[in-house]
Amino acid sequence: MQKITVPILLYSYILTETIIPFLASLLILGNILFLGKLLPLFDLIINFRVNPLDFLKLCIYLTPNLLLYAIPMASMLGVILCFSRMVADNEIIALKSVGIGTNNLLPPITVFAVVTAALTLYIGTGLIPTSTIATEKLLFKIATEKFDKGLKENQFGQGIGKVVFYIDRIKPDSHKWQGIYLSDTRDSRNPMIITAARGQFTAKPEQLLLQVTLKDGSIHRTIQEEPGKELSETIQFEKYSLNLPLRYPQFLDSDKSVAFGKKAMTQKELLAFAEKHEPGNEEAISKMIEYHKRLVLAVGCFLLTVLGLPLAIRSRPGAKTVALPFGLVLFILYYILLTGGKAAAEKNAGIAVSMWTPNLLFGILTVYLLATKDKKSESLLVSCILRPLTHIYNRIKQRKGRL
Repeated sequence: MQKITVPILLYSYILTETIIPFLASLLILGNILFLGKLLPLFDLIINFRVNPLDFLKLCIYLTPNLLLYAIPMASMLGVILCFSRMVADNEIIALKSVGIGTNNLLPPITVFAVVTAALTLYIGTGLIPTSTIATEKLLFKIATEKFDKGLKENQFGQGIGKVVFYIDRIKPDSHKWQGIYLSDTRDSRNPMIITAARGQFTAKPEQLLLQVTLKDGSIHRTIQEEPGKELSETIQFEKYSLNLPLRYPQFLDSDKSVAFGKKAMTQKELLAFAEKHEPGNEEAISKMIEYHKRLVLAVGCFLLTVLGLPLAIRSRPGAKTVALPFGLVLFILYYILLTGGKAAAEKNAGIAVSMWTPNLLFGILTVYLLATKDKKSESLLVSCILRPLTHIYNRIKQRKGRL
């Protein structure tokens, strides 16, 4: 009975000591990543006059994109901080003295790594597509309201992009227009002036555009066939529709090639899109990269978390640990490799191989460090990497102390 109770208490203790720094690291990292979004958010508030409720919704919708990268790093830091403290307090030596080796410390960390990896996978494949659609719809609503409120009777109002409106009368109940003058200079070579007796606009959130419908009017267009030679053209119409894509701050790295973009697509939709196109198609490659990236980040979270154990366990009681800075270096290296793999995949250099190579390399490194985590059997390679880093870190600390 005693043999069963001790591991359970030990595992609970390790998990508790890991979760607390994990949550603290996640909070700090999340705030740091969110700071990078503040400037466009401020622009949104000022330019679009966003009310507090919509602003709060927007912040919530952006959270999954931040957590996708914050959770793997926070998970790794949680493990490193937990075992670095245990080493510094001689708890690891005490555990070894009662017959509990470092191999017994791996199961709770594996469970923790599986949980954080599953959370990363759920965010990447579930929350991000949902939050992307919600964000796009919210931004569409905000931009539509700005467009509607920005139109005043007998005033020139900036519409969408390089389209300027002048409206004689706007019915307050139906928002229908009467006496419309419209200047469209989106095509600088062929500008248009449109006049119409009646009109109105319709929001189309599925295409993220406004459709302006004009009735009983004319189009006056200048056509430049060649330099120095222009032709004027007038077209009468009973009904004319003008599509105006809404432009708003881009918080998400999404393209509009399909619906709301690749980030809004589920894994099945990404695969289905790729299967409908030839392997070398640029859009198909982009979708497959997104498909693999979500899976790669989840597996990468597991590997980085487990990697924190052999890094921290090599620290010496009473000595300055380099597990934390070395872990940060490895974390940065991982994302550099991931970025390089993505760049190679974009050139159609084997999408699956390019995207999964960082995980393969870090998987080998993790297994290697776990196999040599006992200092007595520490390999020459590990010594060459860790000991110089320890020396440099201690020298920096000494110089700071003197200053």
